[in-house]
Amino acid sequence: MIENKIRLHINNNMVRKTTLLFFFLALTAFLPNLVSAIDGLALGLGTHGGVALADDPVGFSPDFYTPKAQALGAVTALLDIPLFASLSLGFGLQLHTTTASSLAGGWSYRPHWGWGLRLSAGYGVQLPASSRPLQLELGASAGASFNFDRYTWTTLLFFYPGVFLEPYLEFYNPKRERSSIALVLPIDYYFRKDLSFSGSIGIGVLWRYYSKRR
Repeated sequence: MIENKIRLHINNNMVRKTTLLFFFLALTAFLPNLVSAIDGLALGLGTHGGVALADDPVGFSPDFYTPKAQALGAVTALLDIPLFASLSLGFGLQLHTTTASSLAGGWSYRPHWGWGLRLSAGYGVQLPASSRPLQLELGASAGASFNFDRYTWTTLLFFYPGVFLEPYLEFYNPKRERSSIALVLPIDYYFRKDLSFSGSIGIGVLWRYYSKRR
C-alpha cells in the first residue's frame, strides 16, 4: 500500500513537470509573431544546468551539518524591454529543479522543484567587428528572483527570494539580426530561512528573437 502511494506520488510529480515543460515550449512557439509586432522587444528561451550549494540548516548543530552540493537544472522564458543605449529590463519565468545531495554522513539536503519570477536590468556592448562571420555582444544582467518551490515527493511548499548575476556572450549573424544564441553563466544567491547559506552557479544557452535589433 505504501509502495503504491509512493509510486503514485512520483508519477504525479513527473506529470506536473512534463506539463510545465510543454507549456514553456508552446508559449515560445506562439509568442514570436506577437513580439515581432512590437518594436524593440526580445523574446528568449534558455536552459542551464549547474551546481547548488547548501549549508548549515537553521536550528541544528553547525558542527554536524556540512556544506553539500546539489545538481540543478532550469528552463527560463524571458521578455526583454529596451530602455536606452544598451540598457534593458528583463522579465523571466523559470521552471527549476534541484536534486538531493549525497547521503555522506547519513543525511542529505532534500530535492525540490518549482517556479521562479525573475526581474532584472541588463547591459550589453557589441565587440569590435572583424573578419569573423558572427557579431559578438558581451554583457550581463542582474536582478532579483522570487521562487515558490515544493519538496519532491511531499506536499511541503516554501517561498524564498534571491538575487542573481548572469554574464553572457551573445552570437548573431548580421544578416539575420532577429535571432541569436548566447552562452550564459547564471550565479544565484538565495535568502532561505531554513539554511544559513544557499546559492548556485551554472552554465547554459539562451535563444533570443528580436522584433528589431538596436
